[in-house]
Formats: sequence, structure tokens, C-alpha cells
Amino acid sequence: MEFPTLVRRGGLAALVAGVVGVLFAPLYALAYFQTQDGGESLSEFGPLVPWHETLGPALEPLLTFASPDTVYLTYGKLWLVVTLGWLAGTLALHSWQSSRAGRAERWGFRIVVVALTLLTAGVIGAYFVVHLAPTALDASFSWLMVPAFVLMAVGWPLFGAGTLRAGVAPKVGGWLLTLGWFPGFVLLTFVLGQLTAATLLLQVAWIVLGHAMWSQARSRTPDPVRPVEPAPAA
Repeated sequence: MEFPTLVRRGGLAALVAGVVGVLFAPLYALAYFQTQDGGESLSEFGPLVPWHETLGPALEPLLTFASPDTVYLTYGKLWLVVTLGWLAGTLALHSWQSSRAGRAERWGFRIVVVALTLLTAGVIGAYFVVHLAPTALDASFSWLMVPAFVLMAVGWPLFGAGTLRAGVAPKVGGWLLTLGWFPGFVLLTFVLGQLTAATLLLQVAWIVLGHAMWSQARSRTPDPVRPVEPAPAA
């Protein structure tokens, strides 16, 4: 049986988003720390683990190619790849396990889709529209991203728990979805000192789940065509 195209492509998009997220998150966080607002945040609410002191000098060429604000907004644009990949992965995963989905999975799916739609709109406003309207960054964060964060604190645990119960996707991915935002995101925000860096568990979740959906599709082969037996003579 051919694996559904939506699941296959959505899995690949989620896998790419997770890899991009893991790679760009530290760059984005370090770029933010170099801005005026980020520097003040770093001095007042520094990370419990001073990872930036070690990684910052090693990545300096990738953080100094333009002014601090330009570098920050440049890496911020990569958030669009991540949010769209998460959204595609969510749609694909729900489609994959829909026949076994319970109430928690369905409600979590709906909440997460709304949250990711808000987050995507916030990313567009904060990192693309900001060049036309300087106030777009703060407005997008307050009116779009923060509500998305709140919704995800409810949606991801429900969707992750529903994924575990459905038993279709890898359990590691289901657990990471369940715990990756709450409490994982909250705890990592204090440990790493920056919101994007704190999405690490969710990024890994989508690497696991995206690879599962994509590799499952690659391993599927069409059912062999059975020869049609001639009808017996009358």
C-alpha cells in the first residue's frame, strides 16, 4: 500500500525544520544577546549554564557579519522554516494516526494548529514586516507570539499524549512532544537563558517524528499486482 503523500512530505518538512532549528537556535540566541535588549536581558537574567561564554567566541564570524540588530533579524527569518515545518509535521502526524486518535489527540491537534498559525504570523511580522514598520517586532511578539506560547503549553502536551496513546509514531517522539514545551521549554528557558534555545526538545521531537514518517514512506513498496484468474468456462 502506498504511504500517504501528505504524511511523507509533511514528515520531510518536519525533519528539515527540526534540523534547522537545532542548528540555528544557538546562533539566534547569541545574536540576540548582542543586541541592546538582549544584552540587558543577559545581565539581568543570565542562563544558569553559561554556554554562551564558550560557544560565542567559536561562532564569532557568524555573528559579526553585520550590525547586531541586522544579524539578529537575519537569523530570526529562519524561524519561518521552523514554524512551517512544525505545522506540516503536525498535519502529517495527525493524518498518520487519525484512525487511532482519541479525544486528547484531536483537541491537542486543533490547539496546536491555531498556535502555530499565530506563531507563523508573528514570525512574519517580527522578522519580515519589521523592515517596513519598526514597531512590528514588539507588536508581533506581544499580540501573536505570546498567545501562541500559551496555547502550545496546552496543545503540545495533549497532542503528545494522544500520539503516545495512538501508538503509531515512535514513543520517544511522543514523549518529547508531551514534555518538550511544558515543562521542558519553561525549564530550558531558565537553564539556557533564551526562548529560542529553549525549544531544543521540540526540535528533537520533530527530527524523530519527521524521520519516522519519511523513512516509513521510503520503506513502503506497492503491493504486488495479482494476476486475474480467468473465469471458469460455462
